[in-house]
Order: sequence, then structure tokens, then C-alpha cells
Amino acid sequence: MAEYIFIANDELVRAPNDEFIAEGLPSLPCSGISRDARAQLYSLVTGTFLEDALQMELLIIASDGKSPFVYELDELVVDSFTQKEEDDLDALVAQWRFTQDIEKLNVENNDISDFAFTLAHLCRTARNETDLGVFLLSDA
Repeated sequence: MAEYIFIANDELVRAPNDEFIAEGLPSLPCSGISRDARAQLYSLVTGTFLEDALQMELLIIASDGKSPFVYELDELVVDSFTQKEEDDLDALVAQWRFTQDIEKLNVENNDISDFAFTLAHLCRTARNETDLGVFLLSDA
């Protein structure tokens, strides 16, 4: 299952095609970091309960079998990542490493840090531009 987080104009997202990610959109492969593991990170970054964080990837396009699922990251996640300083994010990533979902993944510590910091960068970029959102593309 391939999953990517990316930033784009909302209109572009509503018309995905096979070349969607290859069109030069800034993107971040999830590299096996599951929805549940991402929700753990969202919970830490936003200060919300995990059950609420599990709802922070909002389905905007359901797959028809040919096209992928597309989700939009909740504004609270994007805003929270945007406001985090590097030291704060380091501390949150250290906590995230010890969550059950991350421990099960067999992912390198550097990959976990890179994922969180790149996601924060994408969120900041989206906030610095008008009409951009942060989205998740999933083929499963």
C-alpha cells in the first residue's frame, strides 16, 4: 500500500490521475508509517486524545477502484505542526518513538524524525501560501 502526504491546491486534488504525485507536487512518502502511527503523532502534536486524532485524516475522495483515496489533514494538525519549534518537535518525536504503533513498525529512528520534520515543513509551506492544503493519497 503506497501512501503519500503532499501539499496542493484544493482544485488539483479534486481531480487526481495516475501521474498525480509525479507532477512535481511536494510530497512525503509514508514509508510504512501506518494511519494508527500517524494518529499517535497527531495526538502528541495537537494535544488531543488519540480517538480524536484518528479522525484527523478527513476523506475527501473515495476510491472507485481505479483512482486512489484522498484525505485532507485536519486544520488543527496543520496549524499545530506549523507552530512547533524544532526543539518542541524533537521532544514530541522522542515520545512518538515509544508508542506501540511505532515500536511495531521496525522503522529506523532517523526515518521517524525525518517523517515528522518533513511533515512539519509541508504544513508550514502550505500555511505560507494561499489556497494550499495538506493531503494524503492512499492506494488502499
